[in-house]
Amino acid sequence: MLWNKILPVMALMLALLFPTKVTAQEEPLKVAEAVIATSIENLVPQGVSDTFPSSVEKLYAFTRITGATKDTIIWHLWFYGDKLMAEVKLPVKSVNWRTYSSKRIFPGWTGEWKVDITNEDGLLLETLYFTIE
Repeated sequence: MLWNKILPVMALMLALLFPTKVTAQEEPLKVAEAVIATSIENLVPQGVSDTFPSSVEKLYAFTRITGATKDTIIWHLWFYGDKLMAEVKLPVKSVNWRTYSSKRIFPGWTGEWKVDITNEDGLLLETLYFTIE
């Protein structure tokens, strides 16, 4: 019984004596820019829109991430409606990093799409919505 009272007090004392140091990497990553495009040229998205024809064949999810102070990863999760169509793991290697993933689009895949951008722990950073007509 006595331990039930002593243990919480000891835990509090340890927390006060040895506070957890917050490192720069624990600062959240930020999505500084994110778009859907028809191509990427020299890390610059081209043909940016939120509506594309069914003849598009391939789309790119471009993301500029800021705030990484060490190598980490993000994920691009491509959804057609509620169905996960692709999971793409992308490295982030500097404080201001541009990266992208691509997805082949078949003519019959018309309707609502989205790309969820998450950090390596699965925390949602941003969602890009677009339509294939």
